[in-house]
Amino acid sequence: MLLCSILGGILLLLVLLLFLPTEVDLDYKLENKLQSLRIRLRILTISISFKVPINEGKKQGKKNEKKQNKKAGRQVTPKSFIAFCKELHRIYIETEDEWMSLICEIRKHLSCKDVSLSIWYGTTNPARTGILNGAVWTAGSLLLKLVDAALLASKKSLYVYPEFNRTCMCIHSKGTFRFKMINAFRNIWRVMKLVRLFKSKITIEF
Repeated sequence: MLLCSILGGILLLLVLLLFLPTEVDLDYKLENKLQSLRIRLRILTISISFKVPINEGKKQGKKNEKKQNKKAGRQVTPKSFIAFCKELHRIYIETEDEWMSLICEIRKHLSCKDVSLSIWYGTTNPARTGILNGAVWTAGSLLLKLVDAALLASKKSLYVYPEFNRTCMCIHSKGTFRFKMINAFRNIWRVMKLVRLFKSKITIEF
């Protein structure tokens, strides 16, 4: 009898959690092909943080090992970042109708409190770094525009930091989202469909 009461209480709690508002903080960082993603969930007074492995500990077959090592050796550069943002914007324009039909459904159940994008970049030539500043700002604005078009962020921020003394390319993005777990499960397939749509049309590698 006691065991049944405990199991019933746990089941009731899980059901309640599905319908309670959940707040999620995403913290993503990309630096020279190395990516990291940290997620924090907040439900009532409960807070859970964990790191999502993106390119850590992947087991590969011998056939793909050389290909993966070659890709890992290529670093993200300001030029590749600018080209990639332009490519995303091109795909967005081409698939706007299909994109918006998916996004409208997602927006009904998800709100974005804030999103920020910080970019550090530098080249071996300080003069070239200065010339690229405008292009990096434009590329970052395009990327933030796509995020805002999808999520209608209440607050959005873009920061660009040129590094004149070293070669680097680092992207750091943070966002806070609010939704109910039950609706999140319903929209997973829509998000996956949206990602597949973009991936199928990207013609350049970032």
